[in-house]
Amino acid sequence: MSIRTCAISVVLCVAVPIGGVAAARAGEKLSCEGPLGPKATHESVKAAFGAANVRLEKIDGPEGETFETTVIYPDDPTRRLELIWTDDAKRRGLSDVRMGPKATWVAPNGLAIGSTLAEVEAANGRPFVLSGFEWDYGGTVTDWKGGALDKPAPGGCMVSVTLAPGPKPPGKALRAVSGDFAFPSSKAEMKAVAPTVSRLSFGWPQ
Repeated sequence: MSIRTCAISVVLCVAVPIGGVAAARAGEKLSCEGPLGPKATHESVKAAFGAANVRLEKIDGPEGETFETTVIYPDDPTRRLELIWTDDAKRRGLSDVRMGPKATWVAPNGLAIGSTLAEVEAANGRPFVLSGFEWDYGGTVTDWKGGALDKPAPGGCMVSVTLAPGPKPPGKALRAVSGDFAFPSSKAEMKAVAPTVSRLSFGWPQ
């Protein structure tokens, strides 16, 4: 292993603390400093992660559109990362980093795909507010209510979190927390549908 690879690994493979949300996940912890900082470019990402692990791909965008951008580990669902640039033409100025739906990374705020509602509340230190399920923006956290996750991670990035209902949620409870409305995570019906984190991304306010 080269010296450069080792240095990058120190940034990405941060030891996961014993106890708490992160300890339940087997992945490496991402940082919004270093190779995935706001000044990254397509070329600097290739240098950091290896050219063989980085390529351009079309990914889903808003309103059903697709666009081409940088993808890290495109063939490994457990490590896939999609990068959104502020300058699409020159692919520089990192705006957002999206984790794939099967990624095992730990986000800069300590959450991971599959973190439970109780784990998210514990990481935040209090209940929070999320949008109702079963529509385009369903399950998106809209207000951390001043909790720990309301603050930027080291490096200044903010982590966006979306939850999805657990398998076979009670129909009556799911209907009570669905639609274009905001619901507290502490609501009894919300806990009954046992949501887990389904999408994670982090970026910098523009």
